[in-house]
Amino acid sequence: MLKKKTEPSKTTTKLTGQSFEQYKRGAVIYAKEGYCITCHQPNGKGLDVSGFPPLNASKWVTGSEDRLIKLTLNGLLGPIEVNGKKYPGQVPMTPFGMMLNDQEIADVLTFVRNSFGNEAPAVSAAKVKEIRASIQDKKGFYSPEELLKAHPLEKE
Repeated sequence: MLKKKTEPSKTTTKLTGQSFEQYKRGAVIYAKEGYCITCHQPNGKGLDVSGFPPLNASKWVTGSEDRLIKLTLNGLLGPIEVNGKKYPGQVPMTPFGMMLNDQEIADVLTFVRNSFGNEAPAVSAAKVKEIRASIQDKKGFYSPEELLKAHPLEKE
């Protein structure tokens, strides 16, 4: 039996040029088995029953790119509230800092920030490199509280 390849749902984006190229590369990374799609699903709505939060309509995604880059590099562990719903955060988000280079992280975050109904500026590899260097001594996962202290959630 052939295994069906899991891909993110078809989405539209207003990105053009280099940002659109990042978006397309990011879609491939997002869809890799064991990467983003596994927990956040093809539609970006997460897995409520497993405690994996959605990526759509979330300030965690469309807000501070510094906050999003940090949690992608080092992972996230602990209770989190997304779109008014609390998630226990008992299963950590994978830290991708050792798995993906700066361009790949910029690409997948550009994809996520512009899919599932989200619209936000593209993330540059230079910004990821800057954040990676600034947190090089950080050990372990980030907690939501730690990230929110440094980068408060944006108001609607």
